[in-house]
Amino acid sequence: MDENATLDVPRNALETYALPSDKMYSQSCGDLSYYVNAWQELDLQKYPMMAGTRAWILDEWKKRKELHGLHKSGEIFRQHPDFVSALLTLRFSVDAQQNPHGMIAAIIPGTMEVVWSTPAMQQLQLEGPSFMAENPRMRGAVGLLVLIYRLYAGKLDVSKIPMPTGGGMMDRLAYQPDPTRPKRYFRIRFDNEIYVTKSWSVGMSVDGDLPKLTQKGLDKILANPFDAEHISSIVDTSKFMFNGLGLIWAEEVTPLVQHSDFKDKLSKRDALARRQDLIDLQDELRSSLRVPDLEVGVVLCPSCGERVRARWQPYLRSLRFAEEVDPQSLAPDDFYLGSMERPTVVNALSTEEGTDGMQANGLRSLIVAPLVYHDEHIGFLELASPRPHVFDFHVVPQVHGIIGPIATAIKRVHEGEHERMMAVIKQTCTAIHPSVEWRFQEMARDYLEQVGRDEIPVPSPVVFRQVIPLFGVSDIRGSSTTRNRSIQADLEHQLDLALEVIQTAGQSHPRPVFNELSSRIRRHQKSISKGLKSGDETRIYLFLRHVVESAFDELADLSADIATKVQAYRDELHPDVGVIYQVRRSYDESVTQINDTIGAYLDRQQEVAQRMIPHYFEKFKTDGVDHNIYVGDSLLESGKCSALDLRNLYLWQLMSMCGVVWLMKRLKPTLSTPLDTAHLILLQSSPLNITFQMEEKHFSVDGAYNARYEIVKKRIDKAQIHGTGERLTQPDQIAIVYTQEREFQMYKEFITYLQEEGFLKEEVLDVLLEDLQGVHGLRALRVQVMDEPPDGWDPREARTSLGIV
Repeated sequence: MDENATLDVPRNALETYALPSDKMYSQSCGDLSYYVNAWQELDLQKYPMMAGTRAWILDEWKKRKELHGLHKSGEIFRQHPDFVSALLTLRFSVDAQQNPHGMIAAIIPGTMEVVWSTPAMQQLQLEGPSFMAENPRMRGAVGLLVLIYRLYAGKLDVSKIPMPTGGGMMDRLAYQPDPTRPKRYFRIRFDNEIYVTKSWSVGMSVDGDLPKLTQKGLDKILANPFDAEHISSIVDTSKFMFNGLGLIWAEEVTPLVQHSDFKDKLSKRDALARRQDLIDLQDELRSSLRVPDLEVGVVLCPSCGERVRARWQPYLRSLRFAEEVDPQSLAPDDFYLGSMERPTVVNALSTEEGTDGMQANGLRSLIVAPLVYHDEHIGFLELASPRPHVFDFHVVPQVHGIIGPIATAIKRVHEGEHERMMAVIKQTCTAIHPSVEWRFQEMARDYLEQVGRDEIPVPSPVVFRQVIPLFGVSDIRGSSTTRNRSIQADLEHQLDLALEVIQTAGQSHPRPVFNELSSRIRRHQKSISKGLKSGDETRIYLFLRHVVESAFDELADLSADIATKVQAYRDELHPDVGVIYQVRRSYDESVTQINDTIGAYLDRQQEVAQRMIPHYFEKFKTDGVDHNIYVGDSLLESGKCSALDLRNLYLWQLMSMCGVVWLMKRLKPTLSTPLDTAHLILLQSSPLNITFQMEEKHFSVDGAYNARYEIVKKRIDKAQIHGTGERLTQPDQIAIVYTQEREFQMYKEFITYLQEEGFLKEEVLDVLLEDLQGVHGLRALRVQVMDEPPDGWDPREARTSLGIV
């Protein structure tokens, strides 16, 4: 069981502090004679009213012989509570002892065994961990240090001994005799006279001669004075005698404990992030401020980055404002405005304008206190009660002490809000493009507000309305055919090697089964000689693995020649996939190089394009690279996307595509499988709506009409020129698909400009496309990119390729 788990269980404080002292002292006994002597020496001329009590004590002392002498156990004293109580009136009055909540006790010094106490003292419970209770060596050292200080004073320099004081132990002791009443908290204090005088209540001496202790030995003790065993290892403490009765009492520290707890709770991360947290805070304040019907609210004057919102808004709950409010709409003499500098107490709300809603909710008294964090005003704390004139001189000073921790807690929540919002975005969406991150933050903020209201949170839809799409694709020409040919080549090679193994085995060990296997292998070779059909790859690999290769170990044992062929077959297999993967790997690596090169280039271009006009951008790598762009007013957190911004982005895309063509020309000679790429831009100048799909983690267009655009995107790269059967897209050329005359005119202007700049050749083809399934009437421009880029073009530097300084 976890050791700390037991610390939260209430324990009787006085019993927990009890400490055996057999090894530390010759004697540690209870002895009433010190108190009796004090009564005998009492000056009755100064205190004549004590004469009767003194006479009774001295008379009873003579009668109660069993109380005389030293007593290791306090049991005998507990049998005479009246007498012990009378003795203690020398220090604690009868009124203090009779108080039902008075907390006084007498103990045997050294062992802390209680011999007498008030009933309330016995109800004190340790709450939480106790440093002294869990460190008995330190607890035992207290008495030893006192004795060394008294016994060796004048013989050694004892001035550096860390003498304990009456402050006692700082453990938290709880007192709650009535479960319906709030807890009160106390700490133990010791009678100072034990430490600062020669003491009249206890005796400190030695049994026989004073044990030897040098200054050097005392210095060793002072190296670790808080360990009783360490002290006893240097000086023989078993000779020490510590007798009499010690006095302790409990000092109430409820306000200090409540304030400490209050600060501790508010120091935790997200201490005031939810509405329930505010309710818990309200319960705490009801207890500490002693206002059982207290209501709590918070109003924020938030800032978000560099954008400061002028509007005040309720935080979790406001007692006055149900929604955001512009402070300029308030009356100039509104007391909330005056509360920005110092707390305002309104003990009769009926006298204040603008508080009708609060009065309708039954509130009559109110404190509005400014929440200030590092000299920054971040909001208001509202404290209210249904009773008038509640906030008095007990409450108001305490409010000054709580507004600081509350302001810090709220500020900490807001400082962590960005991190929490990004965590929600990551959980509910995916990695978000920076250009639209602001909109997802709004969604996440709403999500967290739902959590704060203890609602079941549901992400609100992320929709961008009336945005213009731009689509581009750089497709690897004939990728499917080339991929199939590479798979076919690897299959043919693997079948050839398998046939060599079986034929070698058949030559040295003629068996009909070898002829049968050879025949099956030849049939597979013939079936793929003219190209792969669906299912061929899987069928042949299963045959090789389960029929041919499964016999290799047995065949290798027949002869060294067969074993050599088997090993040659196995050496050709790729260790990860278990098949021959040579031609296909060359193809896959070439595709990866193409995709990575185009992707990295577009990313560099994006850095500049985003500075021109923020927009959403995403790319997908398959057999080539597709990219989607969405731009429009709704995508911008502030500002407006002008017609010039949009025209600039169209031109950027076309120029970037020219750069891709030049990159692919340079890359093709370095590829292990030479591949061509064809490039296309799809235009749609009519705006559409896009929605982020939470399940699929991507944006999609809305509406049946806009779905046509998505259909075109998927099929356009296979489009053919009407009446010719020729593919629209061709290597080293850019196709621009359009539907509207204004699109045609704009791109004719772009093409003319780029021809002048040395990007494009003179020939421009304008063609009608064959109908696609469900799509009719598409037209396209096709332009040839110059063989070499203009001077100054550098694929590593986006600015020069765009002509931007």
